[in-house]
Amino acid sequence: MSRYTRRVILLVCALCVVLSGMSFAVDGVVNASALHVRTETSTEADSIGRVYAGETVDVAGRVGDWYIVNYNGQAAYVFAEYVDMGDVQVQSSMGSIIGQHRERPFRTRTDNEIVGRLMDGTMVNILAIENGWYKIKFVDLVGYVHPDYISVDGLVFTYMTVQDDGTTTVSYTNDDMLAATTIGAQVVECAYKYLGYSYVYGGESPEEGFDCSGLVQYVYSQLGYSLMRTATDQYVNNGTDVPYDQLQLGDLVFFSRGSSAIGHVGIYVGDGYFIHATSPGDVVRVTALSTDYYTSRYVGAKRIA
Repeated sequence: MSRYTRRVILLVCALCVVLSGMSFAVDGVVNASALHVRTETSTEADSIGRVYAGETVDVAGRVGDWYIVNYNGQAAYVFAEYVDMGDVQVQSSMGSIIGQHRERPFRTRTDNEIVGRLMDGTMVNILAIENGWYKIKFVDLVGYVHPDYISVDGLVFTYMTVQDDGTTTVSYTNDDMLAATTIGAQVVECAYKYLGYSYVYGGESPEEGFDCSGLVQYVYSQLGYSLMRTATDQYVNNGTDVPYDQLQLGDLVFFSRGSSAIGHVGIYVGDGYFIHATSPGDVVRVTALSTDYYTSRYVGAKRIA
């Protein structure tokens, strides 16, 4: 995989825009003589209509090999291979785990075996919708989650433009990206390189793993910034205060662990999510700030650049 390809993938993972109904869409042109519009991402799913060669469809996202389209006012699915999006690449949708409890299981559908558990607020990649269940991927685990326990949160549209000199530029439809500083976007891109790395107490490098403040310090050091080592020192000595409703990409978000002391820190990645090295036995992951556990412990935010 080329460095450029990795860069695009990492940015696409990081920069997710919230889907509000079917309000955001991009036109695609059907390139098949007749294309079924289906209720799920399967050729066995019910067909609710057809679209024909040369017709346009409103593409609002992607799940695996299927585009999500606005068909007569409702969300439906068409096989992506037969829709021409021009210079637009529509990336897979993301979702977050939801529920009353701290963890939700995801399973293999064939034998109902539990293959893993995810905490509320964990962001996952949605690969498909099969028999009413969401097929998801988190790091290297793939399984199925009941729709009651997942919220489809983010879709990203990536515009690829080839310049006269042969270089390729990429732009995004993400409001957070447009509002962010260049440094903030670079911080998010860098942080996502370490998604899935192990939490290690005292860890401050990819080789040994990360704790929460070690991840923050290391990511910013890659961009030439020198931060204090502990979460408390970062909160007290680094950056300027940022109100919750003005968070931008790359801002640091801080939490207490049931006391007045700062006990945890992460990096805001947009749309109400942050990336962080979680806790012993866990990994670097993306979590929703709205998760009850973190909402009740939120202390404040700092902007470094």
